[in-house]
Amino acid sequence: MQHKYKASLIIAVYKRVDFLELIFRSIEIQTFKNFEVIVAEDDNSIEVAEFIKRWKDKCSFDIKHISQEDDGFRKNKLLNKALAVSEGEHTVFIDGDCILHKDFMKDHITLARPNTCLFGRRVMLDEATANQIIETKDLSLLSFSKLLFTKSKHLECAIRLPFLISRRKSGMLGCNFSVLKETLIAINGFDEDFTRPLYGEDTDVARRLSLIGVNLKCSKFKTIQYHLHHAMKDRDNDWIVSGELYKKKVTEGKSFCENGYIKK
Repeated sequence: MQHKYKASLIIAVYKRVDFLELIFRSIEIQTFKNFEVIVAEDDNSIEVAEFIKRWKDKCSFDIKHISQEDDGFRKNKLLNKALAVSEGEHTVFIDGDCILHKDFMKDHITLARPNTCLFGRRVMLDEATANQIIETKDLSLLSFSKLLFTKSKHLECAIRLPFLISRRKSGMLGCNFSVLKETLIAINGFDEDFTRPLYGEDTDVARRLSLIGVNLKCSKFKTIQYHLHHAMKDRDNDWIVSGELYKKKVTEGKSFCENGYIKK
């Protein structure tokens, strides 16, 4: 199969253009360049559309924008749409609240192997630090030496150690993982039966990839990203609803989801 790009970077976005601007700024300085950007918006915002139009006129990377009406949590449906328009050999997934280290894409591509899914971790920026970066747009504030003096969490994830190999095999996050496009299609992409967050966009994907023999490999200390602090909705009910559906899927034991990338 011929691919236009080495990779497609798919960003799951819901509002927050201020976050998206910081992400785009971090994309602009990536040391690896052979990739497209797909903004997958779970909304149909004029503000986001106009923002992307402005960036298309000045940025060094190719951008595609797909959207859908804001009708509850339909992230998996959106990610399947993004997968359908992607033209990269590899698919790299992030969320719209995570700024990228300059070597983020380089690490995902350098570490990529056939029959392997990479998943990384993230630094959790504290509210004050996130607000300062949003206000100043100064990405140098993300340096490890500066973050040491903040209340941000998981600072060990800000240290880039290219030659250190993590033994972790579980705990994939939907905000930081990559896999060959053809491998993701082999399990029929994302299961759209999941209409609540917390399982369908990562844990269930990891489970189904494992069922077809794909190795899960943690890229901690590489593929670094920084999570922007923001208010979170109460998710107690989401844990229950998504958790019960996930248990059902585990019991069924299927790798190929019926309500996914390709509809039967």
